[in-house]
Amino acid sequence: MAETNPSVPPRIFEHVSRKDWGRSVLVLEIPDKRTYLFEDGAERSFRPDYWHKMEIIEVQTNEAVRIDRLARRNQAPPPGSSRKSKAPPKKPDITFEQQVAYFMKLYPVGFEDESYIKAERGEPGTKGAEKLKEAALERAEDLLSQKNLQELIDAENYEDFHQMIFELLTSTKSTTQKAEATRFKNMPENMRETFARSLYELLYGERTYPIRFDSLIAALDIEGGPTWPLASLLPALVYPADHVFVKPTFFKKQALILDIDPKYDTQPNATTYGQFNQAAKKTMELLQEAGQRPRDLWDVHTFVCKTLSPKAIKEATGVVEE
Repeated sequence: MAETNPSVPPRIFEHVSRKDWGRSVLVLEIPDKRTYLFEDGAERSFRPDYWHKMEIIEVQTNEAVRIDRLARRNQAPPPGSSRKSKAPPKKPDITFEQQVAYFMKLYPVGFEDESYIKAERGEPGTKGAEKLKEAALERAEDLLSQKNLQELIDAENYEDFHQMIFELLTSTKSTTQKAEATRFKNMPENMRETFARSLYELLYGERTYPIRFDSLIAALDIEGGPTWPLASLLPALVYPADHVFVKPTFFKKQALILDIDPKYDTQPNATTYGQFNQAAKKTMELLQEAGQRPRDLWDVHTFVCKTLSPKAIKEATGVVEE
């Protein structure tokens, strides 16, 4: 029988050797067959000899519910049903080569262009530099250090911890929106310890990154729920070579250009983040192969956003986005 009890979080499974299928939920169990729905939208059945390959994995309750919802949403409609299958996402009408060409029109010297550095990275002592990337990375190196976070937690100083994060969210240009940061600021006081410990775990914990990421999402107990910018900004500031700041409208497009299925969900989650981060790192490699010199994934983020707006795509290709 299927697991359908709404009061109990669904068990989440993963195939030991086909992690590219994504995670799954059990929807049918009879003596000679088990059927699972996977995040990639497929329904797969296994006979008893193969049941051992489907392992139960640890996820947060909110993430288990999300995976269950996503898997069932992607499920093919039964024969005769009036419900239509979900259409695959459409690849943007721009190639990576056109992205590079457009970026070079904006900044003829690429990431070393003086106008790029002034507008995006910031030069110490120049007007507005304190709101740009280099200053933000310096602040994060100090404020989000393992030592500083541990001291605040050990002192149970969650109010100062919370205020510090709010100031980080609002001090960097073109990252989180004011409304997002305000909702974070208004997080219930009784949830701030959980958030502080989850953020420390995300940045410095030893469990797998997907588990840590989903734990942070569960701890972002704010009005309207967590957003992609709120979920991805802080690790991108601490580990700019390894983690990317996500604006999903743009990164969905970049992933599709690179033939990476973003497995997109509006709710921030580790699976989609992993796809976005993979797309960012692949973009970094392709930029380097094209002779460009991005410093880190913040440069990749800027490249993606500058070249994949509707205006940029139209100017680069002559095609108007639908």
